Amino acid sequence: MRKILKKWYKFQQKQQAKKFDSHWYMRFGWLDQPLKSQEQLKDLFEIHSPHNFTFADCFYAQENDRTFIFFEEVDDQHPVGFLSVLEVFKDGSHTEPQTILKLDYHLSYPCVFKVENDWYMIPETLENKTIELWKCTDFPLKWEKHSNILEGIEAVDTTPFYHNDMWYLFTSTRRNCKKFGDRLDLFFTEDILKPNWQEHPQNPVCKGHQQFRMAGKPFIYDGKLVRPSQDSLKRYGGNMELKEIIELNQTTYKEQLLEIVLPDWKTEDDGCHTINTNGNFVVLDAIRLSLKN
Repeated sequence: MRKILKKWYKFQQKQQAKKFDSHWYMRFGWLDQPLKSQEQLKDLFEIHSPHNFTFADCFYAQENDRTFIFFEEVDDQHPVGFLSVLEVFKDGSHTEPQTILKLDYHLSYPCVFKVENDWYMIPETLENKTIELWKCTDFPLKWEKHSNILEGIEAVDTTPFYHNDMWYLFTSTRRNCKKFGDRLDLFFTEDILKPNWQEHPQNPVCKGHQQFRMAGKPFIYDGKLVRPSQDSLKRYGGNMELKEIIELNQTTYKEQLLEIVLPDWKTEDDGCHTINTNGNFVVLDAIRLSLKN
């Protein structure tokens, strides 16, 4: 059924493209309480790129009572993705973006996380056929390559998660499937900085049709541990799903669909594919449509 619907949505997208331009932008804000309802996503601040280029794949870091958003940027000078950061404030204002990493291959999904007192990042480096670990040497602007986590692999939106004294690596590969998002793979190790990565025996831990690609880091939602994932049935980045993680260990992985997240906060938005939250702060991205001139 999903394959049939996909053909219909592709036709609709072609018709839509004749009338509308589109661009990715970011939404952020501080909530009255930790996220437990999609209603809380409606009244957020917006950050759009100049000339409606791409601001997407947003992650955040809080350091010394300051909040920074890391994201993918695309402009007319560097048409493949590169990584940038800006600081945001509670009145909705923000600093100008500053580039943190620009290479000769596409970069996106700057998944930042802390190990003890240091910040690290796993960006998407599909074009280099690697999963790379970068370390911040001068927060938030200077980063240096730490190591290759995995090599000779086509993987996207790799997301580390520390759980019960073990590091787990969620990622989407294209092994024995057609599209990224058709399957979800897990790897695990005790020490992410001196790893001995092992493949989860259930791999692929999830398999379907473009609805399992990571959409941010796992988080607590209404008291449940959830994994956000992309559903690209309608379009790439059409909407997100919150999957409740039922069981996660070195031998077993189980999840179930908890909620579908649609971009209902604005009538002119037509998609969303990354969300990150912890405590009262939330940041996500969305596709904004505008009529062609």
